[in-house]
Amino acid sequence: MLSFTAVHALSECLLAAHAEADLTGWGNPSTLLLIHDQPLDAVSPTYRRTMRSVEFPLHPDDRHIDPATLPDLLHRLAADLDQSGGAAVGYRATLDAIVTLIRRTTPDARLHAWAALYTDSGGDTSLVRRVDAVDTDGRLYQVTQARGEGQPLLATTDHPEPDSAPATWQGLAALLAATLRRTATSLPGSPAAGAASWPAGKEEPIFISWGPDGVSLRCRVCGAVDEFVQDEVPSMAGYGEDTYARCTRCGSVETSDPIFGWRAKPATWPGQPEGSAR
Repeated sequence: MLSFTAVHALSECLLAAHAEADLTGWGNPSTLLLIHDQPLDAVSPTYRRTMRSVEFPLHPDDRHIDPATLPDLLHRLAADLDQSGGAAVGYRATLDAIVTLIRRTTPDARLHAWAALYTDSGGDTSLVRRVDAVDTDGRLYQVTQARGEGQPLLATTDHPEPDSAPATWQGLAALLAATLRRTATSLPGSPAAGAASWPAGKEEPIFISWGPDGVSLRCRVCGAVDEFVQDEVPSMAGYGEDTYARCTRCGSVETSDPIFGWRAKPATWPGQPEGSAR
């Protein structure tokens, strides 16, 4: 579940995207934005994070569609991402490339939302610029501004109702779900890739501080938060202490002792099915 701080940061990210669109004028093609988090202060012990939007490039035939057909495009993209087998082509290849680049600079980045930025007539002759977004909690964000109005309006809804939600809502939710399924199972460098993508020969912490106050621990292998067991006992070496921490979801382990020092053993994630070849 996203914290209040994360929801606030995501809202600011959407308002910033709207402001950038305002600089280029009205009547621009529809734009899709993939939103992820990244460190705001990498040296802080609390690992403060912010949100960043990445434009998802659409094919020219899709980029200039009528806003009324945007929901159909979102559902089509979701269905395309859910296809399995064969080489990644089309939008699947585009998503893979974007997420790989994101995680090359931010290995523990999490994808939080999809957004659609578009302009419609607002039911009359006036133009209305909109940014609709859905986050991983199912929360709906709506930024709207009619042409000639001074400031955009931002509304968030924790539990959207179909009768009052925009037409893009269900398509964005389907696209986000398909994206999370794909990035959790198929991409190198994703948290679910586990030991298969862990930097060879490089000592990396498995558990990192997480949350707005840094009081939680997150496993960088499987993404679990506060799902671990740990112990600290006097060392058998006769001095100092032995420490042990294990993720109860994936089995990744961190240990330390006075003789061998600190060590990490990332697990393979997702785990192999029972009875599979080893």
